[in-house]
Amino acid sequence: MEEEIFISRDKVEVLGECAPLPNKGCTMKVHPFVGFLKDPVEDITLIRFNEDEVQKVFTVPLQDLMNPEKRTMVQFRNSKFLYPVWKVDEENITIWGLTAFILDGVLRRIAKEGPARAIEIPKGTKAERYRPPKPSA
Repeated sequence: MEEEIFISRDKVEVLGECAPLPNKGCTMKVHPFVGFLKDPVEDITLIRFNEDEVQKVFTVPLQDLMNPEKRTMVQFRNSKFLYPVWKVDEENITIWGLTAFILDGVLRRIAKEGPARAIEIPKGTKAERYRPPKPSA
């Protein structure tokens, strides 16, 4: 995290670690963590990042990530498998590749049975304030 987006570890509340995954070329393992910034960033454009490691820093509302209309499965060339891809039209953002694969696994773990918007967020964390709005009847 510090190497990619220059945010020190003490400013992040780590919620958990995902299983390590190989990168595209299988030359190294990526160790993903899930967390929340202890102090939310008011202006995302002010986050500095390592351009060799990160293409873009952006935010996507959780309700967009949980919206089945924004997520599709794609078979990339030379692959036998389908992979998740999110397209968030308002921001012209596409989330794909290893980022989407990790994100898909995280969302599957926190989504409860039933409507995709029913998200389980650990009690006692600042994450509680990020609870998505309840679907309208």
